[in-house]
Amino acid sequence: MRLMDNLEIVYRKRGRKFGDLEKKMREILKETGVSLEIVNSEVMGKLSLKINILDDYEKPPAFVMRVLTSESNAMNLPLGEWTNLENIFVEEIDFLDEYEAMKIHSDGDKYTIYIPFSVVRKINRNDVVAKFMEYFFKTKNWDTNDYEISVREVDNIF
Repeated sequence: MRLMDNLEIVYRKRGRKFGDLEKKMREILKETGVSLEIVNSEVMGKLSLKINILDDYEKPPAFVMRVLTSESNAMNLPLGEWTNLENIFVEEIDFLDEYEAMKIHSDGDKYTIYIPFSVVRKINRNDVVAKFMEYFFKTKNWDTNDYEISVREVDNIF
């Protein structure tokens, strides 16, 4: 299994007009350097997506390792502090959703998809993301055509 991409996807409902108050708030926040996290809703949201490529004979993993730490972002931890085995536990992946050739694991707003290499060889990353977003919107019963998305690659050393 290989990690193809680690992406951040922001979706926004088309035709949503921001009012004067929202525009002014954005200007003030931009000037002060304050940033606000997007709260996922039907109007707009942010997802994390990891795309893993499986060799054709491979199956998706049955377990995932998690690190328990008081820091929500492991990047902020001093090097070596998070590595003791007391902080790590293994969790069984009890459910993988399936959509077309993808196996999908969700953990809140974080999604991991597993897709065979033979499928990825025929399509590009944008097609994989489009298929995933089609799945995401269908699970919410939202119309795919009502949304625009932007995708950003996330650099991750872990």
